[in-house]
Amino acid sequence: MNRLPLALALAAVAGTAFVALPATTSRVAAVQSAGRTQSKSEGSWGLAAAGLAVGAHVGLAMATRTARKAESSYKETPADERLFEQVYLQYTSEYMKGPMYWHKDKLQGSLPDYPGRPMIRDGKYTPYVLGNLKSFSSNELAFLSMLFFGVGLYGNLQFNYYDPQWAKVDAGGYFNVSYIVESLLLPISFFMHIACYIQKQNGK
Repeated sequence: MNRLPLALALAAVAGTAFVALPATTSRVAAVQSAGRTQSKSEGSWGLAAAGLAVGAHVGLAMATRTARKAESSYKETPADERLFEQVYLQYTSEYMKGPMYWHKDKLQGSLPDYPGRPMIRDGKYTPYVLGNLKSFSSNELAFLSMLFFGVGLYGNLQFNYYDPQWAKVDAGGYFNVSYIVESLLLPISFFMHIACYIQKQNGK
């Protein structure tokens, strides 16, 4: 009679162990699979970081090599030098006009030219002496000089020789005003010629 409860207790313990063993095995397998997945993900992230680092170093090396080739192949042309001079001159001129730069020549009446706009540089006249004509090129001024010379010469010849105006006035008539206006262009053509020469000296 005493052996029956003992047998029942042993059976219960054995059943509990039988049921708990598969659950423990499944937990161990889950932990192992999670560890493998984590190790795979860590390995993939490591490969990605290594590839990114290698790509960055290769890109920097290629960019440095290209920059060195560009520096070695570049040669300054006269146009580049002239552009640098123009930009530098414009920058310094604007700086000299400002209140941060004081000089006695900026006082009113000290010099005939304005600060930053010299009339003579390196022994040559600058375009600033031309006033409103400083933006004209030498070709444009040459064209205007020839045009004014032709029109002025025509007006003078018509007024004095081909259509004498003094004889017409003596006969009771009037001057032809167009001849007078045209003749005034003849001396203007001379100044256009001088302006053309100055712009030519300045490379314009």
